[in-house]
Amino acid sequence: MSNINFIQKSNLFSYTATRCLRNEYYHNDCTLCIDTCPKGAFHIVRNKLTLFENECVECAGCIGSCPTEALEIESFDPNQFAASYQHQTHPSISCKTLTPCLGVFDVDHLLVMVLRSKSNIECDMSHCSGCVLNENGSMEKSIRSKIEEANTFLESVGFEYRVTTLDVKEEQADRRALFRKGIEKAKEVISEKGVVALSMTSAHHAMPDVRMPLKRILLKNSLKEHVSEMSQTALEGVSPLFFNKQIDFNACTNCGECTQFCPTDALFPTADKQGIYFMQGKCIGCGICEDICKPKAIISKEGIDLVSIAFDRAEQLVHYEMVTCHECRCPYPYKGGDPVCDRCSSFMANHANMFTMAKDL
Repeated sequence: MSNINFIQKSNLFSYTATRCLRNEYYHNDCTLCIDTCPKGAFHIVRNKLTLFENECVECAGCIGSCPTEALEIESFDPNQFAASYQHQTHPSISCKTLTPCLGVFDVDHLLVMVLRSKSNIECDMSHCSGCVLNENGSMEKSIRSKIEEANTFLESVGFEYRVTTLDVKEEQADRRALFRKGIEKAKEVISEKGVVALSMTSAHHAMPDVRMPLKRILLKNSLKEHVSEMSQTALEGVSPLFFNKQIDFNACTNCGECTQFCPTDALFPTADKQGIYFMQGKCIGCGICEDICKPKAIISKEGIDLVSIAFDRAEQLVHYEMVTCHECRCPYPYKGGDPVCDRCSSFMANHANMFTMAKDL
């Protein structure tokens, strides 16, 4: 195990701890990669996610599960593949030919491929049940869950194309051995070239002040191109793909902690620092804002607007008039009534006996 707490590598596979939600916020309990990894290579050490390199088989099946793209493999970039899928001559996506394990793709990638190609895409699942990476069935379950989620979204917006599956069983092969051969071949190519070409995702991460996962940017751009063709752009209910928030005006103290800890800047302050904006298209549903809010003023809200998501429209959730407290003379967000801040009101209520005059005893 590496002692460096930033990037851990197992040959071509890498985990960047600084992009992991568990490191972004100490109390975050995301376990998506742990639940997906067929070999149990991820462990929680002192509440931090750690990769045990000697247990990793570089199958790439965990990559699609990470909401912040903290996991990468040098031999394959799912974002690059999804962005250029429309130019593929064969519509079927198979780990035996074009890609590593199909777990490398997230719902975002599947939707990008369908939207940009304007056609059905086929995922070859014919050998998943007997694959060495699917010993407990979790990998196949994860892939099929993403396909179902993508199709549910496509149906809800009235888009005619879907993600299909090829389920005819074939003679099973040792998937681990096949992938090891692919890794060795990739190493040979890299060795011959001498310099590794920077993938689309790596180039994106190398840009300064970039916090949005590239897969979400690709999806928003794809929606932007086709949102006019969709029969439904305002969806009701709760979505597992996109998220909405609201803030209770009376409970919020305008402390700003939610905007400071938001990993994608989906929540950000107004120019005068007296209010908070929210962008649905940037929210990845990590739940950090709801957990860190002490008065529990932030809650999830039903309904999403695809136009706002595609074009990064921001909604002002709350805005306050700042006034000076008559007791402590400090500015605070005014919510009506006597101009006394919550801190002074609470102090006076809890320690009223200190202000009792001797003549009143």
